[in-house]
Amino acid sequence: MDEFEQELSRLLTAGAEDLHPSVETLVAEGGRTGLRKRRLRRAGRAAGAAVAVAAVLSTAAVLTTGHGRPSTTTAPAATGTSAATASMRPTPTPTPTPTPTEPATARLSWQAMLGILHGQLPAGGRLFNLDPYAIKFRAQLGGGYLELQYDDGGGASTLMVMVEPTRIPVLKNGQGHPSPGASGSQFQPRTDCTGWTALGDEGPRKPGYEAPTCRSSTLPDGSKLMSTVTGTDVVGLYDERVDLYRADGVTVSVIAANATLDQNHPGQTGPAITVTRDRPPLGLDGWEAIVKSPQWQLKVPQSVVDAGLAFAPSVPRFPCPEDVKPADCVID
Repeated sequence: MDEFEQELSRLLTAGAEDLHPSVETLVAEGGRTGLRKRRLRRAGRAAGAAVAVAAVLSTAAVLTTGHGRPSTTTAPAATGTSAATASMRPTPTPTPTPTPTEPATARLSWQAMLGILHGQLPAGGRLFNLDPYAIKFRAQLGGGYLELQYDDGGGASTLMVMVEPTRIPVLKNGQGHPSPGASGSQFQPRTDCTGWTALGDEGPRKPGYEAPTCRSSTLPDGSKLMSTVTGTDVVGLYDERVDLYRADGVTVSVIAANATLDQNHPGQTGPAITVTRDRPPLGLDGWEAIVKSPQWQLKVPQSVVDAGLAFAPSVPRFPCPEDVKPADCVID
């Protein structure tokens, strides 16, 4: 068991009394999604162990346009990897949200998240293969979670979107590692690139792949933005990940792959992963624009929920996996 796995075990044990159902139940159910957890563990390790807890078990206050420039740090890309830099792909231009007159009293549902995401993405793309089992499983931990595939015309990509309370207080030494003698409740995810190191590739790397990298900044309102590109997994999959640790105590995260996480089938011999493109869609700039949207709130106007309910039937879904109970895929 490596350092990350030991810390993950400690965090799960420390938080067991606060989770329902039990951690044992979650871990047992999670065995079904081992490929997803292993590949997300790499993304989480790059961003900090506590961040990975949310991703492994499958995670703005309205951001004002304050004056001044945010402070920024960038970690260099790993040596020996592709020298590819940030893509010149178009980034989304979200429609500005007018000052709401309707009170935000409704819980952020997955349907509302789907409608918000659809409105933030560039026109012309396609959302499909919504994963009801993953959404139902992850919902047990609270907050909002969405997992589906997106194709902007350059190949399908699995997306994961998380909106949840930042449950863990910031450490004084705060770089994703506990202070000497710190208890489990004091553990804090890394929120900037200080001390960040790129993990090596586990699988093939094509010339067009992005190099592993990290960049972070503090926004004018005090929110922390951290964006990373991982190394490749065993089949050549890698991720772009953006985490916004908002000053109001909410974390908004997006993970986008250069591949799709497909469904396992009986008798399958290889991993249910298909590498579909050299780079994930939108790029870090695009995902950063999306996580900064003030539409991501834990409580939203009822009209946002209703719009999501109206849009959701248009997005095709994965069927329920054959080895789970049908009730485990009921999300409506």
